[in-house]
Amino acid sequence: MAAETKRVRRTVEASRQAILEAAELYLAADGPEGVKVQRIARDLGLTDAAIHYHFGNREGLLEALLRFSGRRFLGELEGAMATQDAADFDLPRAAALLAELYERRGAARLAMWLTLSGWSPHGDGMLRPLAEWLHAARARRAAAAGQPAPELADSQKAIALLSAVTFAQALAGDAHLRSVGLTAVSSEAFLAWLTERMEAPT
Repeated sequence: MAAETKRVRRTVEASRQAILEAAELYLAADGPEGVKVQRIARDLGLTDAAIHYHFGNREGLLEALLRFSGRRFLGELEGAMATQDAADFDLPRAAALLAELYERRGAARLAMWLTLSGWSPHGDGMLRPLAEWLHAARARRAAAAGQPAPELADSQKAIALLSAVTFAQALAGDAHLRSVGLTAVSSEAFLAWLTERMEAPT
């Protein structure tokens, strides 16, 4: 039997942060089923009761984890926006960011697991900065070409569509492509095809 992890004293906020970071690692590696109170408590030198104190129960931990991943995504997005030229941003880059959130971090599986458990998402504008970044890039390119500025709603709809597609791909992989006989097309290739057509002039 493995030796018990030594108990570690942390502030309330530091404990909560450490729990969520550990849970995020398990989520990315094993999905929602891998986010277990006992595993996280053992890793961090906490008791199960300490985790329940912060989040109530496992479902509370998972809901907090989804919000935590969303806030981390927004923070990284703001950092990228601060260091990159807005004119260089486009739909393929947006699709890559969404795939990172939904698939590699496991947010899509977690959101679906919570939804099937009875949780109702409210839609709090998490992806609006992404749509506004895309809109700013499109507006700059239009101005440089002497064309009228696009509407913000068009960029919001584009991000909504990309979000739906990358969310589905994170859950099902290439199954939706194989269902129509596209056995030689990957999810990445499909996204490239989709974004190319979404950016094409009408």
